[in-house]
Amino acid sequence: MTADAEVADQIDLTDMRPYLAGRQHELFRELRAHDPLHWNDEHDGGRGFWSLTRYADVRAAALDHVRLSSAEGTQLAERRVEGKLHSLHNMDEPRHGRLRRVGIGYLRAVKIKEWQAAIDEAITRIVDDAVAADEQAAGAGIEFVHAVSARLPIEVLARILGVPSQDCPQLAEWSNQAHIQDPEYVTDEATRETARENLFGYFRDLSDARRAEPRDDLVSVLVHGRIDGEPLTWEELAAYYIVLMAAGNETTRHLISGAVLGLNEFPGERQRLRADPGLLTAGVEEMMRWVTPVAFMRRTALERIVLHGRVIEPGQKVVLWFGSANRDEGMFADPDRFVLDRAPNEHLTFGWGVHFCMGAHLARAEARSLFAEILRRGLDLRLVREPDRLEASMFNGVKRMQVALRPAT
Repeated sequence: MTADAEVADQIDLTDMRPYLAGRQHELFRELRAHDPLHWNDEHDGGRGFWSLTRYADVRAAALDHVRLSSAEGTQLAERRVEGKLHSLHNMDEPRHGRLRRVGIGYLRAVKIKEWQAAIDEAITRIVDDAVAADEQAAGAGIEFVHAVSARLPIEVLARILGVPSQDCPQLAEWSNQAHIQDPEYVTDEATRETARENLFGYFRDLSDARRAEPRDDLVSVLVHGRIDGEPLTWEELAAYYIVLMAAGNETTRHLISGAVLGLNEFPGERQRLRADPGLLTAGVEEMMRWVTPVAFMRRTALERIVLHGRVIEPGQKVVLWFGSANRDEGMFADPDRFVLDRAPNEHLTFGWGVHFCMGAHLARAEARSLFAEILRRGLDLRLVREPDRLEASMFNGVKRMQVALRPAT
């Protein structure tokens, strides 16, 4: 084993310190180069896991739902978020495909266009409030994550689901406690379990209400949906609600915050965008790649797999690091740079294959509309100080970020 390979072999992807410092990509660069199928012990009693870090390997694994199962969980811990229930993430074909088809039509690009007015309305209200708060702060800036990044997806998601706007803060709190591993949000499994039960109880009541009185929202679509002529069971409905609250909320939240960081780290690109707002469509794709809000998804091997001269045994965990794949030098030129008009840009931010993210069109629409409004108002989002990052490996996110919304000069 070479010296570089020995260094890579010692990398521990469960150590949160690099994520807190925003230095995790240095580790993945070493793994891609010297240990592309990396074994990692777990120090909390877990059974350890393999990591795939190269683009080609991650994409191939995402397509291989025959040998790599999602049913045992997509986090490192077995089904931590949803407890005993299976989410859409934690299902294999053919059940996954049948359940996915019930709601996918409501989240296609053509349907999202129908929601554009609601998205724009939420963005106008949120940016108005943020600008007013920034003016009162007299140059100190605002805490951008809670004022904008976290508020936008939950308000839009509530409108699509049919949730009253006054319930959004409570749903966001429960979602954070159930889904985010950072100790600021939850420190014990009892708190996480209570948050899950509260979320399920809320959506059980909402499901009952929409059965009795359907409306133009996704909950109504789901409770009146059919699989092989039969209505969805509560477990199947809950599978949807888990994904919508986790992916629909957390992904866009971390994308927006991360994009602001990217525009500050590369001010030349921020200036290019102000000069040419037409770069925004391609720019959103680069935001997706550079940030990669959901850094990984896990699978479980169903059979023996030989890769890079090593053997993955049946039952072992295999982690697909999308964040590393999106920084692969073999796929993206100068991958650590934020380049608005990067082309080609076939990133893996939304996964690949049968588990490709259902909310991809919605996330794109939210990010595109928000930054378009910021450009229209001539605002320049300037980072006031270094962000406070999540103590998490699955979500590449920020907890707090002080930002000044100054007029662009």
